[in-house]
Amino acid sequence: MIKCTECGLCKEVCPVFRVLKRESVSPRGFAILQNKEVYNKMFYMCSLCNNCKVVCPYKVDLKLLETREEVNKESGATDKMKEIIENLRKSGNPYGE
Repeated sequence: MIKCTECGLCKEVCPVFRVLKRESVSPRGFAILQNKEVYNKMFYMCSLCNNCKVVCPYKVDLKLLETREEVNKESGATDKMKEIIENLRKSGNPYGE
């Protein structure tokens, strides 16, 4: 279980939230979904920049990459999704560059 206090400091530094302005794609939204064990396509919108982890006063690690991997195992990841995850592991970006 994630120990997020839901303070919202992470939203200010999240590039996805700043563009979409939707709570469900903010780091706080992800923490709420993880605490409720709800996993869906919103987890794929995260850019994995880790800005939320850097600014969190409690140093909460949302483990978004690990959560994506779990969701993929349960739902059956496509070949493209597997390629993106492998690229992220190797080079730190989804394009493998």
